[in-house]
Amino acid sequence: MGFSQKIYFNDKQLILTTDREEYISAHPEAEGYFIYDGATARSFQQATQHLEKFGVVGAMIEDVSEESLTEQLAAMYHTIDAGGGLVYNELGEILMIFRRGKWDLPKGKLDNGEDIAACALREVKEETGLNELTLGEKIGETYHIYNQKSEDILKRSTWYTMHGRSADKLKPQKEEDIMEALWVGKKDLPALAKRSYALIRDVLEQTGDLQKS
Repeated sequence: MGFSQKIYFNDKQLILTTDREEYISAHPEAEGYFIYDGATARSFQQATQHLEKFGVVGAMIEDVSEESLTEQLAAMYHTIDAGGGLVYNELGEILMIFRRGKWDLPKGKLDNGEDIAACALREVKEETGLNELTLGEKIGETYHIYNQKSEDILKRSTWYTMHGRSADKLKPQKEEDIMEALWVGKKDLPALAKRSYALIRDVLEQTGDLQKS
């Protein structure tokens, strides 16, 4: 089986792969993605420029070498790690936050010397006000790239399931631009997910809480 990695840029997919045909067969939505050959700086630059265009939904970079793809990615972007949580209460509801016009899941950057699972718990507590949380299983990792203060950044977010209590008071962290924290039932989740990021929908789909659109 070939290597593939999904990265988000401008809420659109950039796929790195060693086998485009295999990836498209497994993910038919990638059929129309523009494909760039070779793990070069030029391919990455052209792919992200392509993703800035209106109406474009995705791009793909193919190279025979997984190592070349990952090394070029690391060479072009400064990697930072973050941890986040998909929190359930005893009613099966999911905790979401409203930040900068989007419904999101709580997450934040890793501190120096901190374990990534501890980071995820700390950030969820800080952003939601929930102090009584139990760490569950690791869900997986998501990636997105962006530019901040003229620096190109790759953020790698590691996600965990967590469990909290509906009776505990929610206190959204206003200094992190979080305007609301809300327990969301399964029937209301699809509507909020439409007002979220594609990356967040991926996390919800991976756990089976949201049906793949």
